[in-house]
Amino acid sequence: MDPLSACLLLLTCLADFSASVTEWGGAVGGSSYGPSSVQIVGVNVVTVGIPYGFQCIADCYPDCKYTWTRGNVTSQGPELSFQLLHVVPTQTLSCTVFNSETGDSSTVQKTLQVTAGPSNIQISGPTYLTYGAESIFICSASCYPACSFSWTVSWEGETLSKAQGSNISVTPYAGTVLEENLICEAMDTVSHLYISSSLSLPVASISDISIVGDSTVTMGKSYMFTCYAACYPSCNIVWKYMGKTYEGNQVQIPIYHQGDKTIACHLEITFNDYTKIEPLTCEATNTISHSISTSVRNLTVIDPISVHPSSAGLPTGERPFSLQCVGPQNPASITWLWNKLPMPASERVLFSSDNSTMTFNPLLHTDDGLYQCVVADGGPPIQSGYQMQVNYGPYGVGISGGDILTVGVLYHFNCSVDCYPACLLTWTWGNVTSHGPHFSLQIEELIPPQLLTCTAVNPLIGVELAGEETIQVIAGPTNIQISGAGFLTAGVVSNFSCSADCYSSCSYSWTLTEEGLMINTAQGNTISVTPSTSVNNVFETLTCTAQDTVSHLYISSSLSLPVASISDMSIVGNRTVTLGQQYTFSCYAACYPSCYIVWKYMGETFQGDNIEIPILDSAENKTFSKRLEITFNDFFKSEPLTCEAVNTLSNATVSLTVNLTVVDLFSVRPTTQAPPVAGEPFSLQCVGPQEPATITWLKNKQKMPARERVHLSPDNTTIIFSYLFRADGGVYQCVVVEDGPPILSVGYLMQINYGPDAGSILNPYGGPVGGLMYAQPGSTIELQCVTTCYPVCSISWFYGGLLLATNSSISFTPVAPPYTTPLTCVALNPATKQNFTAEITVGVSDGPKNMVIEGPASLEIGVTATLTCSADCSPSCSFQWTVYGKTMTGSLIDITVNRYISEESISCKAQNTFTGNTATTNETLSVSGTITAALCTLL
Repeated sequence: MDPLSACLLLLTCLADFSASVTEWGGAVGGSSYGPSSVQIVGVNVVTVGIPYGFQCIADCYPDCKYTWTRGNVTSQGPELSFQLLHVVPTQTLSCTVFNSETGDSSTVQKTLQVTAGPSNIQISGPTYLTYGAESIFICSASCYPACSFSWTVSWEGETLSKAQGSNISVTPYAGTVLEENLICEAMDTVSHLYISSSLSLPVASISDISIVGDSTVTMGKSYMFTCYAACYPSCNIVWKYMGKTYEGNQVQIPIYHQGDKTIACHLEITFNDYTKIEPLTCEATNTISHSISTSVRNLTVIDPISVHPSSAGLPTGERPFSLQCVGPQNPASITWLWNKLPMPASERVLFSSDNSTMTFNPLLHTDDGLYQCVVADGGPPIQSGYQMQVNYGPYGVGISGGDILTVGVLYHFNCSVDCYPACLLTWTWGNVTSHGPHFSLQIEELIPPQLLTCTAVNPLIGVELAGEETIQVIAGPTNIQISGAGFLTAGVVSNFSCSADCYSSCSYSWTLTEEGLMINTAQGNTISVTPSTSVNNVFETLTCTAQDTVSHLYISSSLSLPVASISDMSIVGNRTVTLGQQYTFSCYAACYPSCYIVWKYMGETFQGDNIEIPILDSAENKTFSKRLEITFNDFFKSEPLTCEAVNTLSNATVSLTVNLTVVDLFSVRPTTQAPPVAGEPFSLQCVGPQEPATITWLKNKQKMPARERVHLSPDNTTIIFSYLFRADGGVYQCVVVEDGPPILSVGYLMQINYGPDAGSILNPYGGPVGGLMYAQPGSTIELQCVTTCYPVCSISWFYGGLLLATNSSISFTPVAPPYTTPLTCVALNPATKQNFTAEITVGVSDGPKNMVIEGPASLEIGVTATLTCSADCSPSCSFQWTVYGKTMTGSLIDITVNRYISEESISCKAQNTFTGNTATTNETLSVSGTITAALCTLL
């Protein structure tokens, strides 16, 4: 701008300013009016976290006062600013204008719709695309009242497709596309604010897989094959041939077209096994999608050598036979294999001088198998095979089906023979013949023994062999048998079954006798027998009769069964015993045929002294007795003594138990009612009915010596602990010596109560928690209070001074506000009356909110101004400014305007250092300066 123009501009500004002052002054001496034309200027939709300003306008004279009402909050002045910190229902603003001169007022309202977000946008789905396959992606965001979603799929800046909704299905556009960009935009349905997120997705593909190499190969020669596959981003290639997998030699060839890489894998094979046609497979696997593509080439194998029979006729067992290795030239060496193992020479297997011929003399049927000759001719060995099947037999003709037949019963016979090829079988029974491996026969009347013959003929070599079976005919019943136990047990059920061979079928009947008297009968092939518990039944006789249902012939079988029993058990001996005294007990039991007796007392088993007493009655029951001598040294007040009799035949066991009352002569007791507590004094006393001569103390059955912390009274009756350690726990006993043998007192189990020891607050993974921890609003915190106590400590948690829980582990959601609250864990041992406290401070992240830019209301050209940005944050915020289109960091900045503009826009963004949440505030400052005035002066 030239100096003259600048001066004219300044004069114009002054003229305008003068006019404005006149207008503000108003009409002098005019009458009062208003308020009228009252209205609220501002937006209709507000978003949580964003500050908004509203202005109330009215026509008034001489002046008006403005009052704002929002809910239960009021403020004065024509302007209103506020910022919502969380989602609330619809807001109503009221502005009341009052003319103090006229006393008139007018009110106007404005209804605001509340929105929140969008924020926290996320795209979930696979990390890559696969050509030819569909992939599903989901977009989510936080909005109030709701979000709408839109998608854009692009490649190299070109849009491929668009979609609406939270989900999208993506299939790669074409095989040449290596990467697609996926963009999701979330928009609040009311405020129309939006946020977006994008994903760059590689496209995995395999194409153009092929095998290069010969399709016809010759045994003994090496061939090179190459597999090519176009892949993105890369592939792994393997070869498969004759059931084996080969890695090959993989090479990455330079890129042919945009992004695709052609992978080449080389495989060299020497063909030594003859298989005529065998597939060679190349398999490519994409390294990220793991999809597989294959290419197959069928290889025709040419056999330059072969194995042929040199003998006339087929290979036949028991006859000579020769095999010859035939090829196009004379080999350097020949090796023979049988089923892929070396074939040695023997007295029966001979080789020619050049190994080209192998002769069997004679050939056996076990010589079946694959015969190969391996030829070495200076290069790799070559082998060819001949599958030889030896014709032999018949050998070992056998007839199965039984050699005893009952009149009127149909029987089936089978003829077996070892033969190749399959033999022709002919049956002969008298003047009856039949063909095939099976023969059926039913005899209607008794006949003398007769031969059944099976003749086997080998149809190829004409050899035959016959097998014979002499058949005996009976009319039943026969072979009666009783199955079951070899003895009976008194009072116990025993089951028996009867079987026999009959013409058609058998019917069965049972009788049970004791000393010639019948005590039970039954029908059917089974019976259940339960002997009486009486001691008189020593033997019982069980008889089964089987009768043919057609001929009514019958047969019987009997079993004499001893009855094993135990009865009349008794224990003889004192029921009240004294510690340190020895007692004898006897156990009696009446048994057949005999018993052995054991004693059981306090978890131990005693064999004692087993005695057989002479026979008491004619039933041959015998009374057995066992003595037991015990000295009682342990006090248990009442303890069962058990006698157990075991029958030597049935192994049945009968027990008899008596309870013994043990009289306590001496015992160890605490001298006070207080429990033993670590770090505190404690005493034990040996108490008995009389004064002992000497007393010795034991801990856990080991002698307890006196020491610095442990003292004994002068008469050793009391052991005194100056203070207890945890290691003092155990069983304490006193050994008392009077006139007789030493007496071991009843023991006292002392368990030391201790704790709580120093504890701590841990996270669920066992790590310690520091003095201050922060959590997201609404998140759940899991913590554990750990200490050591005996017997057990009660745990109480206090949050903000109030009881939160009474478990060692807690899971809770911190409240806000306030944003930091003390959390205390208190462990209390009710036995020791001791406690321990651990405390941390739990903070809830918040903000940024209530953002403010502080500084001058306007800027002056060439003069440095300082601006400060602040916000409410927990735990803290970082700040970023945008000024002149550039960015600066820090809560305080200095700026200088060096150009003439009417106003300058400034933006400050605050970011929570814990949650990453952000908020932004903007400020527009007017700019003034003296550049024009200086130019006018120069003019």
